[in-house]
Amino acid sequence: MQRVNEFVFYELAIKVHAMTDLTFEPIKYSDYFLNFWHARQSVDEIYRQRPLHFVTPVALRFYNAISAIVPVDWEQAITAYPKDLENEQPIQPWQISEIREAAKEFETVLKTECQAMDTYYVSKKGAYSTKDLVENAHHQIPEPSRSSLPVQAKSDFDQAGKCIAFDVPTAAAFHLLRGTECVIKEYYELIVPGPKRASSKMRNWGVYIRLMRDHGGDAKVLSILDHMRDVYRNPVTHPEENYTDEGVQVLFGLCISAVVLLVQAISVEVAKTFSIKFPPQPPSILLPPGTA
Repeated sequence: MQRVNEFVFYELAIKVHAMTDLTFEPIKYSDYFLNFWHARQSVDEIYRQRPLHFVTPVALRFYNAISAIVPVDWEQAITAYPKDLENEQPIQPWQISEIREAAKEFETVLKTECQAMDTYYVSKKGAYSTKDLVENAHHQIPEPSRSSLPVQAKSDFDQAGKCIAFDVPTAAAFHLLRGTECVIKEYYELIVPGPKRASSKMRNWGVYIRLMRDHGGDAKVLSILDHMRDVYRNPVTHPEENYTDEGVQVLFGLCISAVVLLVQAISVEVAKTFSIKFPPQPPSILLPPGTA
């Protein structure tokens, strides 16, 4: 997937269409070489942004017709600029005609190609920027929590953002909950001792929450996770349940809240683990001066 700048189509239209209006009057290099140069550049730019198919042979005809007059290299194009403008000879009429006819054909074929082009408008979802949803949805999680996220959690939030943007809410819910579970697992493994953990076959949100509660897990964290498990996590596993755009946007906000609380709770537990308690200072064994 590639983000494109639609303004290049506007520039292409202006610069190529101007070539269809070339007159039969004598045209000199000094008067038109910049117009020809920019028209050719606009074709280059559109191909850099997206692949075109049906129009390619016509585009090459147009490109080559200009290149026969204006060199592709800028230095050579400047060198070709006549030094004696008073005695400058006009461009051959047949060369101008070739540019004009190629431009007309290019417009006709491009119109047909545009009708079959896979171009869609992505509607904005809530207050979220479409660009951020598509490219960096995990940036919705504020710092410093964002920097502490596992790589997999960031990836799942990014995938969820794409799904939200492109109207695939159930898939978005799956990725949001999976990304959140990555962080749950870190907290779970931090506060539940190895021998007390459930077997891999028994791991689910309900088991995680029960064992974390049994081992002193943060009450606020467990409360929001239990709510999400009951209302949002369990339904997504049922094939008859489907999320709506509204529902997944609510879930997005809940997952962000849960992740932030989890990261904060993890920080507290890590601080406990690495805090060093020094023993109390023993009393001095030295007697005060002058004491026998």
